[in-house]
This record gives sequence, C-alpha cells and structure tokens, in this order.
Amino acid sequence: MHKVAHVPAPRIRRPTTRSHLSATHVVRPARAGDVAAIHALVRRYASKGALLPRTPTDIRKAIDDFVVVVDGNRRVLACAALSCYSESLAEIGSVAVAKSAQGKGLGTMAVRGTEAQARERGIIELFAMTSAEQFFESLGYERSSVEQYPDKLARYEQLRAAGVDVVERSCYRKVLTWIDRSRDQAPTAQPQRQQRRRAAKQTSA
Repeated sequence: MHKVAHVPAPRIRRPTTRSHLSATHVVRPARAGDVAAIHALVRRYASKGALLPRTPTDIRKAIDDFVVVVDGNRRVLACAALSCYSESLAEIGSVAVAKSAQGKGLGTMAVRGTEAQARERGIIELFAMTSAEQFFESLGYERSSVEQYPDKLARYEQLRAAGVDVVERSCYRKVLTWIDRSRDQAPTAQPQRQQRRRAAKQTSA
C-alpha cells in the first residue's frame, strides 16, 4: 500500500485594504435643504482663494447642478458642481471637502458623481480650473489651457469687473468615454414604430 504524502494547502492571502467608502458614504444630487451646508464648504475654500466664492443665492439657483457626499448621519461632507457652457462642454467646480473628512476619498466621490451627471446630460468634454493638479491627474484629467475656453475667460473678466479677486489656476481637461444617449434616442423611437405600422397597413391593404 502506497502512502500519500500530505501536502499542506497554500495559504490564501486576504486583502488588507479597507472596504470602499461608498459603504458608509453616499453620493447624491443636492437638494434645497443642502444649500447652507454647501455654502459652508465652498466658503472655507473661497476664503483661501482655492475656489471662486458662491453666495447662498448662487448655490440655490444652481442646486440642480450640485452633487453632495453624505455620511450615515446625512451630514454633507463634500460637494462638487457642474457648470454647462454648451450641449457638449461643462466645467467641474466648487469641489470641496469638510476639514474633518479630508484624506478619505470624498473629493474623488464628488467628482465621480459630477462626471456621472455630465454623462446623463450628454456632455462630452469636461474641464476644471484648479490648484490641486495631482488630484485631477489621478482622476484621468490632462493638463490643458484655459485659452481653449473663451466663455470661461469672459466669466473671469465679469468677476474681476465686479471686484472679485480671481486667483490664477491650472486648467485640466477630460473627454468622457461613455455618454448616455438614451434620452436623445427615446423621442425618435416612437415615430419610427408608427411609420413601420403605417407601412404594414398599406401593404396589407
């Protein structure tokens, strides 16, 4: 009788990284009740010149363009906004994270949420004016020039004329690789079906 040698099973290495923060934080569209919290986040960065200032009225008017990141207690800890310049071009701005929540990936979640919003609207190209170059590079944005966006330059001139101190920032650009065209296609589907039905009736007649 042959003896079968016992070979110990290989040890399986368990991942040491912690679970993604989406398990404890949620990205969602901003609501009217979030205006005060968003303003507090943006104001902190604007006071340092890192973001352009926005009043509560500005935020309230553009609330549909904001996304927020909230924790399990529904506290708004991060935000970002989408400013559309055309049907295919938009700017990501007002990216802000609460001081107590920095370093946890919430800024990334906010920008990704804004990108998803852009795809739903059929936006093809995004740009951002930022001093956080490495942050945007880590999200797939490439260095660009604000000279490519005359509407943004005109906006800067308006702000300077109004007395706002506009701090020079780097321009970063990203072309979205997937766009949701379902909204554009949906209206045309019904007329096509109706045309096919009419053709079938004429043939059968």
